[in-house]
Amino acid sequence: DLFNTPKPLVRVHGIRIIDRLIDACLEAGIHEIYIVRGYLSELFDQLLYKYPMIRFIENPAYNEANNISSALVARYMLSNAYVFEADLLLSNPGIIKKYHYTSNFLGIRKDRSDDWIVRVKDGIIYEETVGGEGNDVYQMVGISYWDEEDGHKLSQDIQDVYQSPGGKERYWEQVPLVYRKNHYKVEIRECLDEDI
Repeated sequence: DLFNTPKPLVRVHGIRIIDRLIDACLEAGIHEIYIVRGYLSELFDQLLYKYPMIRFIENPAYNEANNISSALVARYMLSNAYVFEADLLLSNPGIIKKYHYTSNFLGIRKDRSDDWIVRVKDGIIYEETVGGEGNDVYQMVGISYWDEEDGHKLSQDIQDVYQSPGGKERYWEQVPLVYRKNHYKVEIRECLDEDI
């Protein structure tokens, strides 16, 4: 029943949403895949039949904290790594590439948006906020890549922000884009509406 299915496991055109993400990784030659699970976590076991290489990381705080708690339990896996929101419907698997040389966040160029956006100057994200307009606005897409150095910094910064007052209510990407943004230079990687 749809109401007792975590969003990544919902089928669209007969295919689970998360399968498209996993398949895109495998197509790109990425075989080390971790899934952080919380809500109805045992339902994710069904993925192991098709994808025996998957490893699960349990998030015991999923019910009392925002998605920063998922980043916290996976914080040592973030170097040279993609981070995906597992409920994104990927239409273009080609946007997942094996090699990146800089940390980046996927975004769709918009003149105006009421959604979560980042503002960009010279290809670097300088602000994250909800809603905005202008020629520097990109709607955020929940796919990012973190190079080795930034991954190491994130492992500490995520823990520090999580443990700070109000930290459990944060979204994980606010760590590098808002609360510790002076530690990072995150590039925008542009994609199109039809990619996702």
